[in-house]
Amino acid sequence: MKKILMFVVVLFIAISGVKAQHDHDHPRNEIGLGVSGVYEINHKEFSPGFHAHYFRSFSPHSDWAWGGGVEYVRGDEDHFEIGMGVRYEPVRKLQLSLLPGISIADEVQFSLHSELIYEAFHISKIHLGPVIGYAWTKDHSHLSAGVHIAYAF
Repeated sequence: MKKILMFVVVLFIAISGVKAQHDHDHPRNEIGLGVSGVYEINHKEFSPGFHAHYFRSFSPHSDWAWGGGVEYVRGDEDHFEIGMGVRYEPVRKLQLSLLPGISIADEVQFSLHSELIYEAFHISKIHLGPVIGYAWTKDHSHLSAGVHIAYAF
């Protein structure tokens, strides 16, 4: 688990060193939803997962945004994760999010949630694409893969 967490952190730092060239304004706000298949590593089972988030960019031309999200994983031990953090867009259409927060199941624990999103399709202010994620607490971790849809304004 610690190796996976370190990999996510190192990947985040490495990608943040790449600077994308943008010649257009970005919408400052985004509301997104995701549906995914979740593999709960500790329980060795698959469950459905649902995610919602809001992000606001630091400035009109910024590749960085701050925001928060909530995730619900339905399984033998249902749990919620709530977090606030940052999102970075190192290259156009590719977003990496890191959200520390809390996980609520049998007890409340510190959690770290990361996501990698590729905005494959843009239709006006709506974008759609694949998402992969990893979430960690001291007693639980899971991997997820699914579809992300968001409205930018």
